[in-house]
Amino acid sequence: MKQFVFLAVTSLLATGCKSEQLASPSTAKTTSSVDAVLASRDGQDSYRLPAPSAPGLRVMTYNVYLGTNLDPIMAATTEADFLTAAYLAYAELQQTNFPQRAGKIAAQIAAVQPDILGLDEVALWSVSAPYDPVAQKGAPFVTQYDFLKLLIDSLNARHLHYVAATADWTSDVSTPVPTAFDDNHTPTAFALVRFQDRDAILVRAGLRFSEPKHGKFVADIPLNLLGTKTGLYRGWCSIRATVDGQTFRFVNSHLEAENADVNLAQAKEMVRLLRNEHDPVIWAGDFNADANTGAPSYALITGAGFADLWPLAHPHDPGLTNGPADGVGTLGPDDVLVPYANLVFNARIDLVLLRDRFGRPHEVDAVIFGNQLSDRTASGLFPSDHAAVGMVFELPRTLGR
Repeated sequence: MKQFVFLAVTSLLATGCKSEQLASPSTAKTTSSVDAVLASRDGQDSYRLPAPSAPGLRVMTYNVYLGTNLDPIMAATTEADFLTAAYLAYAELQQTNFPQRAGKIAAQIAAVQPDILGLDEVALWSVSAPYDPVAQKGAPFVTQYDFLKLLIDSLNARHLHYVAATADWTSDVSTPVPTAFDDNHTPTAFALVRFQDRDAILVRAGLRFSEPKHGKFVADIPLNLLGTKTGLYRGWCSIRATVDGQTFRFVNSHLEAENADVNLAQAKEMVRLLRNEHDPVIWAGDFNADANTGAPSYALITGAGFADLWPLAHPHDPGLTNGPADGVGTLGPDDVLVPYANLVFNARIDLVLLRDRFGRPHEVDAVIFGNQLSDRTASGLFPSDHAAVGMVFELPRTLGR
């Protein structure tokens, strides 16, 4: 039998930069009980963010969904199961249509017009085709979906100009995917498909930032895929920024979803990395720890002095942002994606936190985005399997005021 090779590549360094940077082109803000519940802004009709011209720091966090379900690949124990899972995952990726979803994600960002935005699962997908899995030879990789570029292009099309200030690179895996079969359903042609996971920070063009950093968490989940050792990796990125005379560090992270102990270890690692930071710290991202049920890592983080801002805005609203269903649809019997008719959320894991020695904001405005039926694409896809959270608030410290 042919021996197929699963390739795994991981490489990430924490880096820093002393020089201040200016996001360009320069431009001003534009003016243009927690049971599972149906994701909706019903009951949030009175929730509004202040206009972009109003005072306050505007931030947002959004997990944009990597585009496919990789769990069956990780669970495969035979070569046949692995190739079937890879084929289905690639079919799902193409049908979840990030170029189309990017437009809807950009529309949610346009509704907030954040100064700074944290993005998770900003995947980069590349393809080498044709590929010979026995000789391990193929054509050079060609980018198929660069989520970050597609999203920035979609924002530019809306006259909203953002710059990628920093990004982490975490999981990096390549695998043969069948692209043709004979009458016996045996694969006869292959492509090598590469997935690179990223989390990124975007800043509004014209906003000054410095010290871009990024890193991969030491704690991870080891994997053994058909004899090849690899792992599930998560990361973080951060910058120092100044908005309206107030300087702070903005951190974006994506903590592990598959293992609570690893999730907690990553939270501890991030708290340690930030312990000597004297400026206010805004920590946003997908924490994969339900704030409404007292998850251990959430308790650790809030116990370390990070205030959860959503309850300050809406103390009686659970603010649900994610649910049990993975992705934006499921493959039917003909391997055709059936979009989810609704999103059902049961957890609040997409958070914006603040640690500031001067205390908490006096007022926080916060709204959930991307969970309405009207937010779907023309083909019926929700922008992501997460809702986005947009906030406006003023830091307690007011320099020079």
